[in-house]
Amino acid sequence: LSTEISRRGRIPLEEVIRIGRKLSQALAFMHEKKLVHRDIKLSNVIYVEGNPKLADVGLVASANASFSLVGTYGYIPREGPGRPPADIYALGKVLYEIATGKDRADFPEIDILDPGLRGLNPIFLKACEELPEDRYTSAIAVDQALEKLDNGAILKWEGSRNRAPL
Repeated sequence: LSTEISRRGRIPLEEVIRIGRKLSQALAFMHEKKLVHRDIKLSNVIYVEGNPKLADVGLVASANASFSLVGTYGYIPREGPGRPPADIYALGKVLYEIATGKDRADFPEIDILDPGLRGLNPIFLKACEELPEDRYTSAIAVDQALEKLDNGAILKWEGSRNRAPL
């Protein structure tokens, strides 16, 4: 995926939704099996027969394993990696990068005049909330939000106690 971003700059809305749904469904499967990825980032998403897949499974661990600091700066939430909410945070950063063409360090900056980004922005913001309890409750919830957006719904970010509305 990092090669695609280098080549194309940013990915069109429909493709971001497709990629996001595939990755959130893969995460949901992992989390259901009590596993976490711990290093979701652009370079750990590969294409197999045109479908995005999570790669670098060497860091996959049990969700209840003892804490160890692994992962990549900018994709690791404040509480650290190793739990499903941290994977959701990292997925939010990946979606932000592919949709905007910006670096994860630029989050939450977007072009508010771009209707596609306005639609995705509530998903980025919720997935990347500072506190894990303010994020999506599951990867399935991320998939459902992307599905709603794909079906024409207008999503709104309701904000949290930790961030002022943009």
